[in-house]
Amino acid sequence: MDVSYFGAYGHVPLRVALLPAAVAGILLTASAGSARIMQLRATARKHRRAGHRAVKAEAKDSSKARR
Repeated sequence: MDVSYFGAYGHVPLRVALLPAAVAGILLTASAGSARIMQLRATARKHRRAGHRAVKAEAKDSSKARR
């Protein structure tokens, strides 16, 4: 397989040419997956905090009602 990369020309076997392509695909997929997981964790954290605030506010309101 003839390869041209940034002005360098050469001949490499197909297996050798596919290896960097596979590694690049794995890295791209892993980085996109990691970014999505970080988004989901941030959203979950936000919802957890909102729920915690709601529980605290409800407890505060119920304690006022008892008085």
